[in-house]
Amino acid sequence: MKKLLLLSTLLLFSGTFFAQDSEAIKSKNSDNKRFVNIFPEGVKTIALIAPGSYPARDVYQQGIKLLKDAGYKLKIMPHVFVRQKNVARAPLAGRLSDFYAAWNDPEVDMILCLRGGLGSEELLDHIDWKKLKSRPGLYFQGFSDITFINCALLGKKLGHPVAGPSVGTLPGLTDDSIAVMRAMHHGEQIGPIPLKTLVPGDCKGLPIAGLLSRFAIVVDKEYCPDTAGRIIFIEGVGIRAADVKAQLEKLLAKKFFDKAAGIVFCQFVRCNPADEVEKIIDEFALKMKIPVYKGFPLGHTTRHYAVDLQRPVEIKDGKIVFPAVKK
Repeated sequence: MKKLLLLSTLLLFSGTFFAQDSEAIKSKNSDNKRFVNIFPEGVKTIALIAPGSYPARDVYQQGIKLLKDAGYKLKIMPHVFVRQKNVARAPLAGRLSDFYAAWNDPEVDMILCLRGGLGSEELLDHIDWKKLKSRPGLYFQGFSDITFINCALLGKKLGHPVAGPSVGTLPGLTDDSIAVMRAMHHGEQIGPIPLKTLVPGDCKGLPIAGLLSRFAIVVDKEYCPDTAGRIIFIEGVGIRAADVKAQLEKLLAKKFFDKAAGIVFCQFVRCNPADEVEKIIDEFALKMKIPVYKGFPLGHTTRHYAVDLQRPVEIKDGKIVFPAVKK
C-alpha cells in the first residue's frame, strides 16, 4: 500500500511538473516550411541540447520536424532524451557532455535549446569553461531558465547568445514572431514598436533579456554580466506578485540597474494577482533615474519576439527599434 501511494505521488509530481512546461506550445499550422531561412545565413548545422529539464511532450518532436523541414541539418545530442528515473532531467554528467560536444563541434553553427527548465543553473555551476573553444560566432538560442546560460556567455564573452524561442516554442509562434526572429537573425530593421512609457526618455545600447527570477539569482554569480550601457528586457512567468516585488528589490539593492541605459518590462505570464504585478512594476519604475518602458512581446506566450544580445537597440519617442546591421 505504501509503495502504491509513493508511486502515485511520484506520478502526480511528474505529471504536474510536465503540465507546467510553459515553453511547450503546440500548433495546428500545417505549413512546415515557415521556418525556412529563419536563422542567420551561415547557419546550416544546428546542435540541439536540453541543458535543464527533460523535453517530455510531443511538441518537441514537432519542433524538431519543423527544423528538418526547413532544411537544417540537426545534431541531437546523445543525452537529450535520456531522463533519470523520477527526476525531470537527464543526469548532470550527460548534460555537461552534450554541452561540451555541441560547443566544440566545428560543424555546428548554432546551438538551440529544446527547452529551459530546472537544471540550467546546476549545469553552469559545474561547467569547466576551459573546455570550451573560443567561438565568438557560435549562435546560442534559448529563453526562460536559459537566462542563466545567456548571462554566463555574456559574462564570459563567449559565443553569440540570443534570448529567443526554444524548440518546443517554435511550433506555436505567431506569424509576426516568426517574421521578427527571421529579421533579427538576418540583420534587418525591426520596429518601430510602440511601448508604454513608465519613465520617459530616449536610450540606446546592447540588450540583455531574461527571466526576472533568474536575474535575481544571476546577480550573485561570478558570471553575472556587466549591465552598464545595456537595455534590460525583463519577463516573468508563474510567480506571485510578492515575489516580483522582492526580486526587483534585490536587483535594485545589488545595483543591477545602476549603470543600465534603460529597462523594458515584457510579458508577465501567470504572475498573480495580475493587477498587483502591474502596480508593483509601475511603482518600481518611479525609483529609476533611467528610462523605463513596458509592453515588449517577449515571454512565455505564442507572441515571443527574439532578442539578439549582440544587436544594438534604441528607444526613441516611446518606440523601440533594432536598427539594421550587417550580418
